[in-house]
Amino acid sequence: MSTIAMADARRLSLMPDPRGEFIRLCAPFMVSRYAHPEAICDCVRTALISEIGDRDILDAILYGVTERGVPTLNQNWLPPDKQTLIPRTMTAIAEPTLDCMFGNGPAKRALENVPIDGFPAMPPVQDLTP
Repeated sequence: MSTIAMADARRLSLMPDPRGEFIRLCAPFMVSRYAHPEAICDCVRTALISEIGDRDILDAILYGVTERGVPTLNQNWLPPDKQTLIPRTMTAIAEPTLDCMFGNGPAKRALENVPIDGFPAMPPVQDLTP
């Protein structure tokens, strides 16, 4: 008799390879928007883990990403005593998540050599008329 191991997708932190499982579940949502969805998913996961200290809230928000493609918290996913933390958590993760998904952060701009105020510095247009 064989038994099938069942895992609760809402408990991503308890899976044998939580990072790999999160990226596997997250990437299909990112594939149509980004050239390297696994890198975006990994960045989002790292950003969320660094900002959220509570395991229940972290699991709920990671589950929300895998279900909807963006960080989401549903009150049904949390115990009643932690539901009041939803607004504060969403505010805390907004900037790091946007940095991962859209590259708004100063480190990303420096890496891409894009000035803060807009387009990359380009040489002046040369007039080639005789």
